[in-house]
Amino acid sequence: MKLFHASLSKAGGREENEDCIGIRLLPGGAGCWVVADGLGGHAEGATASRLAVDTLIESFAADPKITRNSLLNGLECAHQDILKHQSATSSDNSMRTAIAALISDGLIAHWAHVGDVRLYVFRDGEVFFQTKDHSVPQALVNAGEIGVDAIRGHEDRNRLLRSLGSPENHQPSVLENPFVILRGDIFLLCTDGFWEYVNELEMLLEWCKSLNLRDWLERMELRILKRAPQGHDNYSAIALFADVDGVFT
Repeated sequence: MKLFHASLSKAGGREENEDCIGIRLLPGGAGCWVVADGLGGHAEGATASRLAVDTLIESFAADPKITRNSLLNGLECAHQDILKHQSATSSDNSMRTAIAALISDGLIAHWAHVGDVRLYVFRDGEVFFQTKDHSVPQALVNAGEIGVDAIRGHEDRNRLLRSLGSPENHQPSVLENPFVILRGDIFLLCTDGFWEYVNELEMLLEWCKSLNLRDWLERMELRILKRAPQGHDNYSAIALFADVDGVFT
């Protein structure tokens, strides 16, 4: 089994794109896919997201084991590199990033996230798995104060409880056990600027109409552009499809 991919990353209604995506494929079929959403003004968000993605990708290339510990180690290295950059540039701790990453050899996968960059798994026409944001609205959902549908558009949606570069809490949520991949499994890693304007049902509906992964991303992008207000956030995504020949990619 192989994981085939397509990706996009756009500035949206902003002057600068503080999102960053990274993909590293190694001989033998192992791969690492990362999406990050930088936080902080004056280009610090862009620096944080790029630094996190580059560090995680390099860590994976140096130690391409498809394990929970390998992924956690890469994320910790990314966090420490952001802290070092803050110190070296006298930057305050507003230079942070949300991130989601998946590593796989085509047979199993591990993933982790920090903040509100999401990872979805679709299987047999349904949402099989979805990460839970480290955000104030998600905490309200967990406490039973609001419904999950209220996260989109919530006034505190951008208030994150965890992020890389944060001195308070950067702890990732990570998959405990290896995820066994089946042919036809679909993965989507995306920033909040993407998922805010495309709900899960619409993701599935657009998949059913799509010719390939690129077409799927572009169909969802059209929904974003129709709904997002002027000056809307950057949006980025990586889509993956498990297959033996890549016909659908």
